[in-house]
Amino acid sequence: MKKLSLVLCFMLFAIYSAAGQDAASSAPPPSVTEVMNYFEVMGIRGQMQTLLEAERKQLRVSFSDMFDKTLPAASAKEREQFLSLMDGAMNDLFSDYPIEDILRDMVPIYQKHLSEADLNAIVSFYSSPVGKKVIKEMPAMTSEAMRISFARFQPKIELMMKNMQSRIEEMAKSEKAGKGGTGTAVGKPASQTPRQ
Repeated sequence: MKKLSLVLCFMLFAIYSAAGQDAASSAPPPSVTEVMNYFEVMGIRGQMQTLLEAERKQLRVSFSDMFDKTLPAASAKEREQFLSLMDGAMNDLFSDYPIEDILRDMVPIYQKHLSEADLNAIVSFYSSPVGKKVIKEMPAMTSEAMRISFARFQPKIELMMKNMQSRIEEMAKSEKAGKGGTGTAVGKPASQTPRQ
């Protein structure tokens, strides 16, 4: 029953939002204070921090895997040095992430697409018990969704990297063979290779 109520709330919210889009163009936009209040009610700061931390962890795993595949014979000391270097670079990248500036930059977007009445209705929903539950569970759901998305996309990235590596090796062999007066240009049959 609770799941059905949640689904119905989402559907009603979607219908209301879609209907409100036409009215938003003629209705007064929300103020900066109202949009910032919406961000506060939605817990946007916390969600951004959670997403950043999830991204940071995922990047660490990805770079670590890349290092292991690129240098499988690396010593424990070399791996430790790489991880230390990577952690330092990611600390620099993520510690200066300008969340407050981004939130301020986002205000005009909400003012453009939502009316004051729209935003008040949204804040009202997310201030309700069901809305608060959605907000509470959203970071975990988003983090889990990102892991699923990355797991599905990672094989494609690995295949692309493998194809690129094969092409680079092919180009290197062709270049080396070309210097010796033999070989075939990459992507051309042997009959079209210019004689030297």
